[in-house]
Amino acid sequence: MIIKDKPIKFIQWLMLAAEKFILSKFSKIIFIDQPKVNQDVATLLLMNHFSFNDGPMMHYLCRKVLKKEFKVMVLEEQMLLFKPLKYIGCFSVNKKSRTLVESLDYAASLLSEPKNMLGIFPQGGVFSSHLEKIHFEQGLDRILKKNKHEIQVVFAVMLLDFLADFKPKAYIYFMEYVGEQNPEEMEVAYNQFYTICKQKQKALYNPPAHVLH
Repeated sequence: MIIKDKPIKFIQWLMLAAEKFILSKFSKIIFIDQPKVNQDVATLLLMNHFSFNDGPMMHYLCRKVLKKEFKVMVLEEQMLLFKPLKYIGCFSVNKKSRTLVESLDYAASLLSEPKNMLGIFPQGGVFSSHLEKIHFEQGLDRILKKNKHEIQVVFAVMLLDFLADFKPKAYIYFMEYVGEQNPEEMEVAYNQFYTICKQKQKALYNPPAHVLH
């Protein structure tokens, strides 16, 4: 059986304190091109994954930008290590277990509720932030096929810069995806967006033009 989310208000309140503490490790959090959120349909959020901080950051942008119920697919081993995760909206997935299909079908069912944000790290794990491309693991295809409701798909890319600060600045770039809802096209579109974000990030703070190519 999968570990399903069982939100408890008190635990969610404690998570806000934990979120504030964890995100205090950033000198600033900057949202770029915030999407116009459709509150009449559920939101599917896809975001790159390169650190422990990504989960709290996704929780933060869910509250501040999307303003929806936090629902996130998390690796089973992480759920077992930190059991309170299920009380804030997380549910488990185990890619090596027969429960994988159950997790994917449960994720699809969450998209039937307009109040929900389903957050997925499509890479299926933590990878270096220096990668030039973001790969999509299998599973998203089943979620999209099982879902029978209109949804809003939002891409998010988080990039960091330290510059002269002890703490990094976090830049969160957003894009609403309006193309075909199949993993192959979404992966291509996400990587096009990811490349644009990295180019914009490189151009910040006016570096010499010849180093941008």
